[in-house]
Amino acid sequence: MRSFSQICSTLPHTNNFYGTGVSSVPPLMPERFSLYYHDGGSYALWDRVFCHESFIFVYMISGKRVVHVNDCSYTLEKGEIILIPPYSRHAFGKQYRQFESLLASFVIPEKDRRLLDVSGRTWRLARREKGTLRAVVSCFRKWLDGDFAAAEETVCLFAILLRQIQSIAAPELGARHLSDAELPLLTRITAYLAANRHRHVTLAELSKELHVSGSTLRQTFRKKMNVSIGHYQLVRRLRHGIQLLKSTDRSVAEIAEMVGFSSANGFMLAVKRECHGATPKSFRGPFRS
Repeated sequence: MRSFSQICSTLPHTNNFYGTGVSSVPPLMPERFSLYYHDGGSYALWDRVFCHESFIFVYMISGKRVVHVNDCSYTLEKGEIILIPPYSRHAFGKQYRQFESLLASFVIPEKDRRLLDVSGRTWRLARREKGTLRAVVSCFRKWLDGDFAAAEETVCLFAILLRQIQSIAAPELGARHLSDAELPLLTRITAYLAANRHRHVTLAELSKELHVSGSTLRQTFRKKMNVSIGHYQLVRRLRHGIQLLKSTDRSVAEIAEMVGFSSANGFMLAVKRECHGATPKSFRGPFRS
C-alpha cells in the first residue's frame, strides 16, 4: 500500500501556481478548488508575501514549516494543519527545507462565519479527518487520470472535511459532537450521488441512506438546483460517457455499462434525447472514427 506522501506526490506541484482547478456545480460547496503537493526539496523558498481571495489549507505530511499570517507566525509539524483566511497577508518561512505538505485553495461564495472563526490557527487532524483527507486526494487523483465525474465528488468530500475541521477546531462546536448528518442537505445529496455516479440512485435509496423523506429530498434539490434529482443524475452520467467517447477507444457498449446504462441502445437514445439529436459517434475523438 502506498504511503500518503507517495499518493500526494502525484498531484500538481505548487511551482506552477495554477494547479488543476475544480469548479463545483452545486451551491453550498467550495468553488475554484485546487489541490497541490509541495516539498521543500524541489521548491525555491522565499519570503514573498501573498494575498489571495481564497482560503488556503495547509497540511503537513512530514517535516516542519513556518507560516506567517498577518502579524502571527506558526510552526507547523507533521500531522498539523492551518487554514489561512481570504485577503490575509501570508508567507512561508525559509527556516526548514526538508518538508512535504499538501495545499488546497478554495472559495466559498457566501463566507461561512464559523470557518472564518477557525482560520489562522493550527491543530492536529484526528484519524477520522485524516481518512477524509486521504479520500479527497484519492478522488482528485482519479479526476487527473481522466475520470472527470470525480471532480464533483472531490469537492463534496472536501466540504465534509471542512465540516469535520469546524467540529474539532471550534470549542463551542466540538462540544456538541457534530456529525456529518449536520451538513447542509444539498451537500449530503450531491456527495452521495457523486460517490455512486456510475449507477442510477433511486429516491427510495437516497431517502433511506440520508434518513430524510422523499418529498423533502425532491423539494430541496429542485429549489436549489432547478432540476429533478433523476434528471441531474442522467446528465452527469451522460457527461461522463461523452468524455469517455472523446478520450478513449472503448466501444459504445463498454461506455454505456461504465456509466450505468443497461444497454448500448439505452445510452444512445439518452444521448440523442439530451444532446439535440446527436449520436455517440459524433462525440468520438481522434482515437476512433
